[in-house]
Amino acid sequence: MQDLRIILIFLVLVTFTLPACAQNLYVWNNYDNTLYEYYKNPTERAKFIEALEETILKAEESGRVPPGIYAEYGYAQYEEGNFTEAVAYFQKEYDKWPESRILMAKMIRNAKFLSERARESLPPEDNKSEE
Repeated sequence: MQDLRIILIFLVLVTFTLPACAQNLYVWNNYDNTLYEYYKNPTERAKFIEALEETILKAEESGRVPPGIYAEYGYAQYEEGNFTEAVAYFQKEYDKWPESRILMAKMIRNAKFLSERARESLPPEDNKSEE
C-alpha cells in the first residue's frame, strides 16, 4: 500500500510539472496572434514584419529561437525584394534547424538567383566622372 502511495504521488507531480516545462521551450512573443492579425488584414505587412523582427530579437536574447521563425522573416524579406537579408535569415534557419535544410537550401538558391538578376537589370554606372 505504501508503494502505491509513492507511485501515485510521483505520477501527480509529473503530471503537473511537465506541462509547465513545455510552455517555456521557445520564445514565441505572441507570434500566433500577430500572424492571425496579418492574415485578417494583409495591408498591415510592415507591422507584421516588425513584429517578426521583435520576436527574433527576444528569442535570440534568451537563446530559445522557435523553429521556422527565421524562415518566416526571411520569406517576408524575400517578398519585399530584400534578397540579401532573406538569404541571411534562410541561412540562420538552415544552421539552427537541420530538418529545414532541404527547403532552406532551395530558398537560398532562389534568393541569390533573383538578387543576381536584379543586379544585372540595373543600368550601368556612369563612369564619366573619372574622365
